[in-house]
Amino acid sequence: MSKLISTPPLVSLNPAKSVQEVEIRLHEPLIQKPGSRKKRIGLQVLNALTRLELLLNKEEAFASADQEVQNISQQQYNSTEIDNTINMLLTSLPQLEEEAIAMKKDMKTYITELGLASLFPKSARRLVVSKLGTGTVDVQAHFIEMTLINQLVSISLQLQQDTKLENHFYMAHQIALLYQCLAQVGQHFLKYKPCVELHFDAIKSLTSRSKEPHMNEEQREWLSQLTADIVTEALFSGRPFSTVSEPLANYMTLIGKVDTPPIPE
Repeated sequence: MSKLISTPPLVSLNPAKSVQEVEIRLHEPLIQKPGSRKKRIGLQVLNALTRLELLLNKEEAFASADQEVQNISQQQYNSTEIDNTINMLLTSLPQLEEEAIAMKKDMKTYITELGLASLFPKSARRLVVSKLGTGTVDVQAHFIEMTLINQLVSISLQLQQDTKLENHFYMAHQIALLYQCLAQVGQHFLKYKPCVELHFDAIKSLTSRSKEPHMNEEQREWLSQLTADIVTEALFSGRPFSTVSEPLANYMTLIGKVDTPPIPE
C-alpha cells in the first residue's frame, strides 16, 4: 500500500466533529457591481413601504365598515401583517449601515431625507416620522397614472393584432375605448385625439353596415401606425416623468447612484 494513502494528514482542514454552515448566495450576481447592494436594499425598503401603505388603507377600510360586515379574522390578519412589515423595515436599515450607506441613520431619518414620507404618508405616520413633508402627491397617484398608461398600451397592442382579423365588427367600439384612454391619460397623448376623430366616423359606418365588415388596406395601415406611435410614446419616449411620478423617480435615482469613496490625502 502506498505510504501516501496510509500516512495520516498533517493538517485536518475539515474536522468531522465540526459542522460548517454554508452561506447561500444563489440570487446574487457572480460579479458584484458597485452600488448594487445599496439599490437592492433600497428596493426592499420601497417594497415594504408600498405593502405597508396598502395594509394601512385596508385598516382604515375595516375601521369605517359597518359592524355587520366586519370580519374579525381578516382584521387580525391585517394587523399581524402590518407588524411584520414594520419589523421588516426596521431590520432593513442596519444592512445599509454595514455598507456605510445609511451613515448610521435610523429608518425615520432615511424615509424623511429620501422623500419617502410624502410618498407614503400613512406609513410615515405609523412609523412616527416627525417631518411628513408638504407634498400632495403620494404613491397612490403614481399607481393610478401607471394604470391608465397600462390600459392605453394594452388596448393599442390589442388593436394592432385585431387589424389582421378578417372580421372587424367590434373595431369601432375598440377605437372608442382607445379614444377614452387617450383622454384619461392626457398630457402627451392628447395630440392623437384629432387623428382618431378624423377616421372614426368612416370606420363606425363600415362596421354598422355588415355583420362581417372588413377595413380596407388604408384604414388598417392607419390604425397600425397610430397604435405603434402610441405604444412608442408610452414606453420608449424617454420624456421626463410626470409630476405624480417624479418623487418616486427621484428616489430610484438616489438608490441607484454609486457612492464614490473619498480620495486619500
